[in-house]
Amino acid sequence: MGGVMDVHELKVGTPGTILPPFENVVKNARRAEELGYDSAWWPDHLMGGIPESIWTPDVAEIAAYQKSPHTYFDALTTIAAVACSTSRLLLGTSVTECFRRHPAMLAQAALTLDHISRGRFILGIGAGEYENIEPYGIRYEKPASRLEEALEIIRLLWENKGKVDYEGEFWRLKDAVLTLEPYREGCYPPIWVAAHGEKTMRIAGRLGDG
Repeated sequence: MGGVMDVHELKVGTPGTILPPFENVVKNARRAEELGYDSAWWPDHLMGGIPESIWTPDVAEIAAYQKSPHTYFDALTTIAAVACSTSRLLLGTSVTECFRRHPAMLAQAALTLDHISRGRFILGIGAGEYENIEPYGIRYEKPASRLEEALEIIRLLWENKGKVDYEGEFWRLKDAVLTLEPYREGCYPPIWVAAHGEKTMRIAGRLGDG
């Protein structure tokens, strides 16, 4: 029957562990790999989405043993550690953003994780959200436009091994270089864009891989 997906092609991912102790992060990722999961994902958060006023076990079961809704390991560092302890699982951010992380640093970090994981890293990126940006002294303004510039810069740095210039509203590059090659020649980490509005969906279609 035309248009029906073969269920054998369906890929299944799982959230990565974000809480101490760190030993559980690696243990749970290994277990996910053993159970046949295809990917694991870590949010790039400083703050959670549930207010402390309703952080109770009847609202969130995890509150029974985790006293704060804002406890997160750093996503990129965590993925690096998990990559060293797994061999098949795809590993990604769900998602990072370009307010707290400069696009050039994201480009370098993604390539570094590509090497550590031997080609298993996926750069999940979105436009960010207020609670992880404004409380830290950064204005949450024009998120979609900022995301678009960030993706343009990441691709520009990946695809050009000489000096590059970029003139944007938010970032300017002059004689910038990033000569680190991907783990597999010509195979840069996939960029998966979190999008839910018309503008960000157009950005995802133009600059993302998924």
